[in-house]
Amino acid sequence: MASLIPGSSEKPSNLYSGLESLLGPVVLAVADADAGLRLPRNDSLPGPEQPKKVIVVGAGISGLRAASVLRRHGLDVVLLEARDRIGGRICASSEPGKNRDLGAAWMHETSQNRLVKLIPKLGVEYYYDDGAPLYYTPHGKAGAQFKAKKVADEFADYCEWYYKNDLHAQDRSVDEFVRDFVKKHELITDDERLWAPQAAREIELWIGTSTALASAKHLSYFVTERNLYVLRGGYQKIVNWTAESVLDAIQLNRHVRNVQWSEDGASPAIVTCEDAEGNKQDFTADAVIMTTPLGVLRHKLVDFSPSLPEDIRLGIDRFSYAALGKVFFEFAEVFWSKDNDQFMYYPAPPEETGAEAAADNILAHPTVTVNTWLMSGNKELCVQIAEPLTQRVEAMTKDELYTFFKPLFNLLRAEPYKALPRLIGIECTQWTRDPLAGFGTYSADKVGDEPAMFTGALETHKHSRLQFAGEHCTLIANGCVHGAFATGETAAMNLLEAFGIGYDGGDSMSLYRGLN
Repeated sequence: MASLIPGSSEKPSNLYSGLESLLGPVVLAVADADAGLRLPRNDSLPGPEQPKKVIVVGAGISGLRAASVLRRHGLDVVLLEARDRIGGRICASSEPGKNRDLGAAWMHETSQNRLVKLIPKLGVEYYYDDGAPLYYTPHGKAGAQFKAKKVADEFADYCEWYYKNDLHAQDRSVDEFVRDFVKKHELITDDERLWAPQAAREIELWIGTSTALASAKHLSYFVTERNLYVLRGGYQKIVNWTAESVLDAIQLNRHVRNVQWSEDGASPAIVTCEDAEGNKQDFTADAVIMTTPLGVLRHKLVDFSPSLPEDIRLGIDRFSYAALGKVFFEFAEVFWSKDNDQFMYYPAPPEETGAEAAADNILAHPTVTVNTWLMSGNKELCVQIAEPLTQRVEAMTKDELYTFFKPLFNLLRAEPYKALPRLIGIECTQWTRDPLAGFGTYSADKVGDEPAMFTGALETHKHSRLQFAGEHCTLIANGCVHGAFATGETAAMNLLEAFGIGYDGGDSMSLYRGLN
């Protein structure tokens, strides 16, 4: 029987020449039985097109989402993660048997947050922690007529109205603006005028930075939205779900140092990284998605060749980074109120000169303390702090931490005449000491910032072969997990469009499938 031999350029008979003259170079060669039947070789024929390859830098929630969307569309994807785990700033406790979320712990804006759909799907435990908190000052528990908090809320409403009606108004710090507000307020008491600026400092425990640094123009104030607390490391289930389709594409302990890129893909992208032993390795692709935290970009911890476009670089410089810290204290017994989700503490106003105001301990700073016992049954308190205190606290030893925070625990005692129970353990975040986190936790608007400059620059370069994703790449839900998740899909969609690949309409978690 005659054989079929692809790739041969041999012309076995004159019959081939005749057919070639009629049909062109692409023709089957017919020969006698000894020569066999062969296909002529023609190097000008295009082979099957290779799938586009994309390198995703960072296996946090945005990088995992970007990679999964690209792979679903048939692209070749490699995820390079500097840590020895996935999840990024979604990080559970390193202590055996402990289920503490050291990073992201809340789902915000639950009415609009599509990740909420994963809670029943994945069996994630949760708790809506929007019950009535208890409020404290250095003088003890605040009574029912402590209206300074309501004055602070009124200021937040005024602040939003003020900048909406005067788009060119000068930015000011929240602290400066609120003090001016209460000074001119004709209808509040002297006590409210004194304490409202302290109550406004509650926002520090959301945005991660002090009101002395925070922008009044871009003030985010969480008043009406609902938030739920994700329990027992539940966010890791969402990370794992997002990573399911790309697990084989993830390379851990790959610390990216340099990215060579081009705007239009005229030259291949080359990403240089180091492994755990310091050995360098290059990866080549058609495009790159950078999901490193904003702090990494601000500190220029990754080199870009050529340099980033001027508008993107300027946008990075006009968008700040904050540091929210957490300290978990586990006790032998519950000594605090069992009826309240949170305990808000407001420090004494600067006008007060008492010992409490001058003390070098936690009572000189605002805190929000999460009652984890009420949520999960753990005999723990999670105290949250904001920069610049975070940097100081995260550098303390465990003995120093307990000494520093002990006055707060004395204040929170439901039975003040009883001594504090035995302390079992302490666990503290270390974000401000972590270069992979950008020495902080998430983006924040500080005085003089214009975050829209960065997001606007990303839109200008939406078809670039260098994309960015992460919580800092959106003005909607920035600083939040669901915001980061959505930007991963956006970056992937931008590349699909640049490659001329049609978008499939999204999956059940896509923001682009509508609200239902």
